[in-house]
Amino acid sequence: MAQKIMFNVQPRTVAGKKVSQLRRQGLVPGNINGNIDKALPISVDQRKFEHLYDEVGDTGLFYLTVNGDKTERPVLVDDVQLDPISGKAVHVVFRQVDLTEKITAEVPVELVGEVEIKDALVVVVHDVVEVEALPQDLPEKFEIDVTKFTQVGDMVAYKDLQFDHSKVSLTVEEEQLEEPVVMVQEIKEEVEPEPVAETAEGAEGAAAETPAGEGEAPAEAPAEKAAE
Repeated sequence: MAQKIMFNVQPRTVAGKKVSQLRRQGLVPGNINGNIDKALPISVDQRKFEHLYDEVGDTGLFYLTVNGDKTERPVLVDDVQLDPISGKAVHVVFRQVDLTEKITAEVPVELVGEVEIKDALVVVVHDVVEVEALPQDLPEKFEIDVTKFTQVGDMVAYKDLQFDHSKVSLTVEEEQLEEPVVMVQEIKEEVEPEPVAETAEGAEGAAAETPAGEGEAPAEAPAEKAAE
């Protein structure tokens, strides 16, 4: 990103169950870790963080200042825990980085456009791709234009991803470069076989083929009349 993004946070003194007090005040508890001697507990304004996260995502570099400290800390958003009902952040972790050292990070895959292939759909095999780069060189996302797909089987493999190879490298093995990240698959409808009903004629025929009395125990011969 061309613009240097600054963000201010507050030092946090409460922990454990008491952090619920912060959430009621519109604050999100969190920590700064990574390239730092000891994890630093902080809290951030809920709304301001949401605006920040919309802008930087998981790979955008920005600078934190902790209230009362003039140090500018280069960081990435490392983890965000969301409330399953409201979808709002309930905890956040910032990862402090060294701008001179390469790091690994997961870059999201984003589809653009709509595919126009009959009875087919686009399948995202990997929704994130891990890369290695300096923090300031991390791609924001891998954008894939699906309008270029023309038939079932078309795909974008790891080797087809567009990025600055002089600054960024994929962490996958060489033999994985041919594997698809996104691909077009045929939509197959599952048709359940109809049960075969036994016809009346079939039932009668089966009965006719079975000899009368077959399977029954033979009747005992009548006892001879006793001699008088």
